[in-house]
Amino acid sequence: MRTVDLFDDYLQERVSKEQKQEFEERLISDAVFANAFEEHRLAITLLNKNEEREQLRKALKAIHEQEFGKEAKIIPIKKEGSIQKYAKTAAMAASVGLVAVLSTLALLSTGGYLLKQQSNDITDLKRDIVELKYSQDAIVKGITSAGEKKIKYAPANFEGTGFALNNKGYIITSWHMVNGADSIFIENSKTERSLTKIIFSDPKTDIAILKLENTDLVKNWQVPFSFNKKSADIGEKVFTLGYPRKEVVYGEGVLSSLSGYRNDTVMYQISIPVNPGNSGGPLMDEQGNVIGLIRGKITSAEATSFAVKSNEIIKTIEGIATDSTKDELNVNTKRNMLKGIKRSEQIKRIDPYVFNIMVYKAN
Repeated sequence: MRTVDLFDDYLQERVSKEQKQEFEERLISDAVFANAFEEHRLAITLLNKNEEREQLRKALKAIHEQEFGKEAKIIPIKKEGSIQKYAKTAAMAASVGLVAVLSTLALLSTGGYLLKQQSNDITDLKRDIVELKYSQDAIVKGITSAGEKKIKYAPANFEGTGFALNNKGYIITSWHMVNGADSIFIENSKTERSLTKIIFSDPKTDIAILKLENTDLVKNWQVPFSFNKKSADIGEKVFTLGYPRKEVVYGEGVLSSLSGYRNDTVMYQISIPVNPGNSGGPLMDEQGNVIGLIRGKITSAEATSFAVKSNEIIKTIEGIATDSTKDELNVNTKRNMLKGIKRSEQIKRIDPYVFNIMVYKAN
Protein backbone atom coordinates (compact mmCIF):
# COMPACT_ATOMS: atom_id res chain seq x y z
CA MET A 1 0.00 0.00 0.00
CA ARG A 2 1.26 3.47 -0.85
CA THR A 3 1.86 5.78 2.09
CA VAL A 4 -0.66 8.33 0.78
CA ASP A 5 -3.33 5.58 0.64
CA LEU A 6 -2.51 4.71 4.26
CA PHE A 7 -2.96 8.40 5.17
CA ASP A 8 -6.34 8.50 3.42
CA ASP A 9 -7.52 5.28 5.08
CA TYR A 10 -6.64 6.70 8.50
CA LEU A 11 -8.31 10.08 7.84
CA GLN A 12 -11.47 8.39 6.56
CA GLU A 13 -11.45 5.87 9.43
CA ARG A 14 -11.09 2.83 7.15
CA VAL A 15 -8.58 1.14 9.46
CA SER A 16 -8.99 -1.38 12.24
CA LYS A 17 -8.41 -0.56 15.90
CA GLU A 18 -5.01 -2.31 15.79
CA GLN A 19 -3.99 -0.52 12.58
CA LYS A 20 -5.04 2.81 14.06
CA GLN A 21 -2.94 2.21 17.18
CA GLU A 22 0.06 1.16 15.07
CA PHE A 23 -0.37 4.25 12.86
CA GLU A 24 -0.53 6.62 15.84
CA GLU A 25 2.52 5.01 17.47
CA ARG A 26 4.44 5.59 14.26
CA LEU A 27 3.35 9.26 14.24
CA ILE A 28 5.01 9.58 17.65
CA SER A 29 8.19 7.65 16.88
CA ASP A 30 8.81 8.69 13.24
CA ALA A 31 9.07 12.48 12.82
CA VAL A 32 9.41 12.34 9.03
CA PHE A 33 6.31 10.15 8.73
CA ALA A 34 4.39 12.52 11.06
CA ASN A 35 5.47 15.56 9.05
CA ALA A 36 4.42 13.94 5.77
CA PHE A 37 1.03 13.02 7.27
CA GLU A 38 0.45 16.58 8.52
CA GLU A 39 1.23 18.00 5.08
CA HIS A 40 -1.06 15.46 3.42
CA ARG A 41 -3.85 16.24 5.88
CA LEU A 42 -3.48 19.98 5.24
CA ALA A 43 -3.50 19.45 1.48
CA ILE A 44 -6.70 17.36 1.71
CA THR A 45 -8.30 20.00 3.96
CA LEU A 46 -7.54 22.73 1.41
CA LEU A 47 -8.89 20.60 -1.43
CA ASN A 48 -12.07 19.85 0.53
CA LYS A 49 -12.59 23.54 1.29
CA ASN A 50 -12.13 24.36 -2.38
CA GLU A 51 -14.71 21.66 -3.26
CA GLU A 52 -17.14 23.09 -0.68
CA ARG A 53 -16.75 26.59 -2.17
CA GLU A 54 -17.38 25.21 -5.65
CA GLN A 55 -20.52 23.39 -4.50
CA LEU A 56 -21.77 26.57 -2.79
CA ARG A 57 -21.11 28.58 -5.95
CA LYS A 58 -23.11 26.05 -8.02
CA ALA A 59 -25.96 26.09 -5.49
CA LEU A 60 -26.14 29.91 -5.53
CA LYS A 61 -26.02 29.92 -9.31
CA ALA A 62 -28.91 27.42 -9.45
CA ILE A 63 -30.99 29.58 -7.06
CA HIS A 64 -30.22 32.68 -9.12
CA GLU A 65 -31.24 30.99 -12.38
CA GLN A 66 -34.45 29.69 -10.78
CA GLU A 67 -35.43 33.16 -9.54
CA PHE A 68 -34.24 35.36 -12.42
CA GLY A 69 -33.72 33.03 -15.40
CA LYS A 70 -30.61 31.71 -17.08
CA GLU A 71 -30.01 34.87 -19.09
CA ALA A 72 -30.05 37.24 -16.08
CA LYS A 73 -26.70 38.78 -15.14
CA ILE A 74 -25.43 39.96 -11.78
CA ILE A 75 -24.45 43.65 -11.86
CA PRO A 76 -21.86 44.58 -9.19
CA ILE A 77 -22.68 47.65 -7.08
CA LYS A 78 -19.07 48.81 -7.24
CA LYS A 79 -17.26 48.40 -10.52
CA GLU A 80 -13.95 46.56 -10.22
CA GLY A 81 -10.86 48.29 -11.47
CA SER A 82 -7.91 46.53 -13.02
CA ILE A 83 -6.10 46.31 -9.65
CA GLN A 84 -9.00 44.51 -8.02
CA LYS A 85 -9.30 42.11 -10.95
CA TYR A 86 -5.58 41.39 -10.85
CA ALA A 87 -5.70 40.83 -7.08
CA LYS A 88 -8.49 38.28 -7.42
CA THR A 89 -6.67 36.44 -10.18
CA ALA A 90 -3.44 36.41 -8.17
CA ALA A 91 -5.23 35.16 -5.05
CA MET A 92 -6.79 32.29 -6.99
CA ALA A 93 -3.45 31.39 -8.55
CA ALA A 94 -1.78 31.46 -5.14
CA SER A 95 -4.42 29.12 -3.68
CA VAL A 96 -4.00 26.62 -6.50
CA GLY A 97 -0.23 26.86 -6.18
CA LEU A 98 -0.34 26.28 -2.42
CA VAL A 99 -2.40 23.12 -2.83
CA ALA A 100 -0.03 21.83 -5.53
CA VAL A 101 3.07 22.55 -3.46
CA LEU A 102 1.67 20.93 -0.31
CA SER A 103 0.59 17.84 -2.25
CA THR A 104 4.03 17.53 -3.81
CA LEU A 105 5.73 17.94 -0.43
CA ALA A 106 3.59 15.21 1.07
CA LEU A 107 4.38 12.79 -1.75
CA LEU A 108 8.10 13.54 -1.65
CA SER A 109 8.25 13.23 2.13
CA THR A 110 6.62 9.82 2.11
CA GLY A 111 9.23 8.68 -0.38
CA GLY A 112 12.03 9.82 1.90
CA TYR A 113 13.31 12.53 -0.47
CA LEU A 114 12.97 15.43 1.94
CA LEU A 115 14.61 13.95 5.02
CA LYS A 116 17.24 16.66 5.08
CA GLN A 117 15.27 19.51 3.49
CA GLN A 118 12.45 19.74 6.06
CA SER A 119 13.54 22.69 8.18
CA ASN A 120 11.29 21.85 11.12
CA ASP A 121 11.90 18.11 11.30
CA ILE A 122 13.34 16.56 14.41
CA THR A 123 16.43 14.60 13.42
CA ASP A 124 17.22 11.30 15.11
CA LEU A 125 20.83 11.34 16.27
CA LYS A 126 21.98 7.86 15.45
CA ARG A 127 25.28 7.87 13.58
CA ASP A 128 25.58 6.13 10.19
CA ILE A 129 28.89 4.33 9.87
CA VAL A 130 31.09 4.57 6.81
CA GLU A 131 33.15 1.41 6.36
CA LEU A 132 36.08 3.23 4.72
CA LYS A 133 36.54 5.48 7.74
CA TYR A 134 36.57 2.46 10.02
CA SER A 135 39.27 0.87 7.90
CA GLN A 136 41.35 4.04 8.18
CA ASP A 137 40.87 4.10 11.95
CA ALA A 138 41.95 0.46 12.17
CA ILE A 139 45.12 1.24 10.21
CA VAL A 140 45.98 4.15 12.51
CA LYS A 141 45.38 2.00 15.61
CA GLY A 142 47.53 -0.75 14.10
CA ILE A 143 50.41 1.70 13.61
CA THR A 144 50.19 3.17 17.09
CA SER A 145 50.00 -0.20 18.80
CA ALA A 146 52.31 -2.36 16.70
CA GLY A 147 52.87 -5.81 18.08
CA GLU A 148 49.52 -6.00 19.88
CA LYS A 149 47.02 -8.58 18.70
CA LYS A 150 43.95 -6.76 17.34
CA ILE A 151 40.49 -8.13 16.63
CA LYS A 152 38.97 -6.64 13.50
CA TYR A 153 35.24 -6.04 13.84
CA ALA A 154 32.81 -5.44 11.02
CA PRO A 155 31.51 -1.86 11.04
CA ALA A 156 28.11 -1.37 12.65
CA ASN A 157 25.16 0.00 10.69
CA PHE A 158 24.50 2.68 13.30
CA GLU A 159 26.18 3.97 16.41
CA GLY A 160 24.93 6.07 19.28
CA THR A 161 25.05 6.41 23.05
CA GLY A 162 23.63 4.67 26.10
CA PHE A 163 24.25 4.83 29.84
CA ALA A 164 23.85 2.66 32.90
CA LEU A 165 20.41 2.40 34.43
CA ASN A 166 21.66 0.77 37.64
CA ASN A 167 24.45 -1.46 39.01
CA LYS A 168 22.96 -4.67 37.59
CA GLY A 169 24.15 -4.37 33.98
CA TYR A 170 21.12 -2.62 32.52
CA ILE A 171 21.70 0.18 30.02
CA ILE A 172 19.19 2.70 28.68
CA THR A 173 19.30 4.18 25.17
CA SER A 174 16.99 5.46 22.39
CA TRP A 175 14.43 3.07 20.92
CA HIS A 176 14.65 4.62 17.44
CA MET A 177 18.31 3.66 17.26
CA VAL A 178 18.04 -0.01 18.20
CA ASN A 179 14.64 -0.74 16.67
CA GLY A 180 14.93 -3.75 14.37
CA ALA A 181 18.50 -4.55 15.41
CA ASP A 182 19.88 -8.05 14.96
CA SER A 183 22.65 -7.51 17.49
CA ILE A 184 23.75 -4.65 19.74
CA PHE A 185 27.17 -4.17 21.31
CA ILE A 186 28.48 -1.60 23.80
CA GLU A 187 31.97 -0.41 24.69
CA ASN A 188 33.88 2.51 26.17
CA SER A 189 37.37 3.22 27.47
CA LYS A 190 36.75 1.02 30.55
CA THR A 191 34.58 -1.74 29.09
CA GLU A 192 35.55 -4.02 26.22
CA ARG A 193 33.13 -4.60 23.37
CA SER A 194 30.25 -6.65 24.81
CA LEU A 195 27.01 -8.07 23.52
CA THR A 196 23.67 -6.89 24.89
CA LYS A 197 20.04 -7.77 24.32
CA ILE A 198 16.89 -5.65 24.38
CA ILE A 199 14.73 -6.55 27.36
CA PHE A 200 12.26 -3.63 27.21
CA SER A 201 11.30 -0.92 24.73
CA ASP A 202 8.69 1.81 24.53
CA PRO A 203 8.25 3.66 21.20
CA LYS A 204 6.03 6.31 22.83
CA THR A 205 8.80 7.66 25.06
CA ASP A 206 11.50 6.45 22.62
CA ILE A 207 13.44 4.47 25.21
CA ALA A 208 14.94 0.99 25.13
CA ILE A 209 16.64 -0.95 27.91
CA LEU A 210 19.51 -3.32 27.16
CA LYS A 211 21.16 -5.91 29.37
CA LEU A 212 24.79 -6.96 29.22
CA GLU A 213 25.22 -10.64 28.40
CA ASN A 214 28.56 -10.83 30.25
CA THR A 215 27.60 -10.35 33.91
CA ASP A 216 31.25 -10.46 35.00
CA LEU A 217 31.68 -6.94 33.61
CA VAL A 218 29.25 -5.46 36.15
CA LYS A 219 30.52 -7.06 39.36
CA ASN A 220 32.25 -3.85 40.47
CA TRP A 221 29.80 -1.34 39.03
CA GLN A 222 29.10 1.68 41.24
CA VAL A 223 26.93 3.99 39.15
CA PRO A 224 27.54 7.47 40.65
CA PHE A 225 24.49 9.33 39.32
CA SER A 226 20.80 9.21 40.15
CA PHE A 227 17.66 9.89 38.10
CA ASN A 228 15.73 13.02 39.05
CA LYS A 229 12.02 12.33 39.69
CA LYS A 230 11.12 16.04 39.68
CA SER A 231 10.77 18.36 36.72
CA ALA A 232 13.77 20.62 36.06
CA ASP A 233 13.47 24.40 35.68
CA ILE A 234 13.94 26.63 32.65
CA GLY A 235 17.36 28.24 32.69
CA GLU A 236 19.10 25.42 34.56
CA LYS A 237 22.61 24.66 33.38
CA VAL A 238 22.82 21.17 31.91
CA PHE A 239 25.41 18.96 30.23
CA THR A 240 25.64 15.74 28.28
CA LEU A 241 28.15 13.05 27.35
CA GLY A 242 27.88 11.09 24.11
CA TYR A 243 29.54 9.40 21.17
CA PRO A 244 29.23 11.51 18.01
CA ARG A 245 32.64 9.98 17.26
CA LYS A 246 34.67 7.06 18.61
CA GLU A 247 35.52 8.80 21.88
CA VAL A 248 33.23 10.41 24.42
CA VAL A 249 32.34 14.08 23.83
CA TYR A 250 31.14 16.60 26.44
CA GLY A 251 28.59 19.33 25.74
CA GLU A 252 26.95 21.96 27.95
CA GLY A 253 24.16 24.51 27.75
CA VAL A 254 20.85 25.39 29.41
CA LEU A 255 17.36 23.98 29.60
CA SER A 256 15.40 26.33 27.34
CA SER A 257 11.84 24.93 27.46
CA LEU A 258 9.77 22.48 29.52
CA SER A 259 8.25 21.04 26.33
CA GLY A 260 9.85 19.56 23.28
CA TYR A 261 9.16 19.12 19.58
CA ARG A 262 5.64 20.30 18.70
CA ASN A 263 5.01 21.11 22.38
CA ASP A 264 5.51 17.49 23.41
CA THR A 265 5.44 17.52 27.24
CA VAL A 266 7.36 14.22 27.40
CA MET A 267 10.50 16.10 26.33
CA TYR A 268 12.64 19.10 27.29
CA GLN A 269 14.15 21.54 24.81
CA ILE A 270 17.82 22.28 25.46
CA SER A 271 20.41 24.63 23.99
CA ILE A 272 23.23 22.13 23.52
CA PRO A 273 24.78 21.41 20.11
CA VAL A 274 24.29 17.67 19.64
CA ASN A 275 25.24 15.58 16.62
CA PRO A 276 24.55 12.15 15.11
CA GLY A 277 25.77 9.66 17.69
CA ASN A 278 24.36 11.55 20.68
CA SER A 279 21.04 9.67 20.61
CA GLY A 280 20.49 7.87 23.90
CA GLY A 281 23.03 9.89 25.91
CA PRO A 282 22.32 11.28 29.38
CA LEU A 283 21.22 14.86 30.01
CA MET A 284 22.44 15.91 33.47
CA ASP A 285 22.05 18.86 35.82
CA GLU A 286 24.91 20.55 37.65
CA GLN A 287 24.74 18.09 40.54
CA GLY A 288 25.11 15.12 38.21
CA ASN A 289 21.49 13.99 38.34
CA VAL A 290 20.09 12.49 35.15
CA ILE A 291 17.20 14.72 34.06
CA GLY A 292 16.74 13.34 30.54
CA LEU A 293 17.83 11.18 27.61
CA ILE A 294 18.95 12.86 24.36
CA ARG A 295 16.34 12.30 21.63
CA GLY A 296 17.14 14.53 18.63
CA LYS A 297 17.42 18.07 17.28
CA ILE A 298 15.70 20.47 14.91
CA THR A 299 17.25 20.07 11.47
CA SER A 300 17.59 23.76 10.63
CA ALA A 301 18.33 25.21 14.07
CA GLU A 302 21.70 25.09 15.74
CA ALA A 303 21.75 24.14 19.43
CA THR A 304 18.01 23.34 19.50
CA SER A 305 17.81 19.82 20.83
CA PHE A 306 15.40 17.62 22.76
CA ALA A 307 15.61 15.11 25.58
CA VAL A 308 13.05 12.69 27.04
CA LYS A 309 12.37 13.74 30.64
CA SER A 310 13.73 11.54 33.42
CA ASN A 311 10.40 11.54 35.28
CA GLU A 312 8.74 10.15 32.12
CA ILE A 313 11.43 7.46 31.93
CA ILE A 314 10.88 6.51 35.58
CA LYS A 315 7.11 6.43 35.11
CA THR A 316 7.44 4.18 32.06
CA ILE A 317 9.78 1.72 33.78
CA GLU A 318 7.66 1.62 36.92
CA GLY A 319 4.65 0.80 34.75
CA ILE A 320 6.15 -2.47 33.53
CA ALA A 321 3.97 -5.42 34.54
CA THR A 322 5.21 -7.31 37.56
CA ASP A 323 7.55 -10.10 36.51
CA SER A 324 11.06 -11.39 37.15
CA THR A 325 12.70 -8.40 35.45
CA LYS A 326 10.81 -5.63 37.20
CA ASP A 327 12.87 -5.95 40.38
CA GLU A 328 16.02 -5.86 38.26
CA LEU A 329 14.96 -2.63 36.56
CA ASN A 330 15.04 -0.47 39.65
CA VAL A 331 15.96 3.15 38.94
CA ASN A 332 18.22 4.92 41.43
CA THR A 333 16.49 8.16 42.45
CA LYS A 334 18.28 8.80 45.77
CA ARG A 335 21.99 7.95 45.86
CA ASN A 336 24.08 10.55 44.04
CA MET A 337 27.87 10.56 44.47
CA LEU A 338 28.52 13.62 42.28
CA LYS A 339 27.13 16.49 44.34
CA GLY A 340 29.49 19.27 45.26
CA ILE A 341 32.47 18.17 43.16
CA LYS A 342 33.91 20.04 40.18
CA ARG A 343 32.74 19.22 36.67
CA SER A 344 35.95 17.59 35.45
CA GLU A 345 35.82 15.15 38.38
CA GLN A 346 32.12 14.48 37.74
CA ILE A 347 32.92 13.55 34.14
CA LYS A 348 35.69 11.16 35.20
CA ARG A 349 33.24 9.31 37.46
CA ILE A 350 30.38 9.30 34.92
CA ASP A 351 32.48 8.29 31.89
CA PRO A 352 32.78 4.53 32.72
CA TYR A 353 28.98 4.29 32.71
CA VAL A 354 28.33 6.04 29.37
CA PHE A 355 28.71 3.71 26.37
CA ASN A 356 29.16 3.75 22.64
CA ILE A 357 26.23 1.69 21.29
CA MET A 358 26.91 -0.28 18.07
CA VAL A 359 23.86 -1.52 16.17
CA TYR A 360 23.97 -4.24 13.52
CA LYS A 361 21.12 -4.98 11.13
CA ALA A 362 20.89 -7.66 8.45
CA ASN A 363 20.64 -6.30 4.91
